[in-house]
Amino acid sequence: MAVGVELDRSRYPLVVMRAGERYTQDDWDVLMRGMIQLIVTGPFGLINDTRGSRMPNAVQRRAVAQMYVDYEPQTRAHLLASGIVGDSSLVNGILTALNWLKPPPHPVKVFSSVTDAERWVLQHFSLDLRRQALAQGDQRRVG
Repeated sequence: MAVGVELDRSRYPLVVMRAGERYTQDDWDVLMRGMIQLIVTGPFGLINDTRGSRMPNAVQRRAVAQMYVDYEPQTRAHLLASGIVGDSSLVNGILTALNWLKPPPHPVKVFSSVTDAERWVLQHFSLDLRRQALAQGDQRRVG
């Protein structure tokens, strides 16, 4: 993806976020609304694929931090784990942004591949949620 931000819910409760190198503030605002919707809806795991993305600016980092403050109980209850995929400098920057106010209220780990991140995130799911995410992935491969 070269532009924009994608919040792929096709394998919900496993969600994959990808941001291009040229996303706009409007793209970021849509992403934040999508994340809030996920957080208040129910349990899910996130893979944040940062490869090819630029660092969020200060306003965008503050929006992430504010989301964690405003929705802390729901985030603790519903965001089961976040696997971040990308190069070390960008990933370290994102982790710094997420830890801006305080550490995230869910497990976070850095990976070099989406496959490894997916495997780790799924370990934080209940058996039923894991089956649901894997079934959604099987349906995508068949369809």
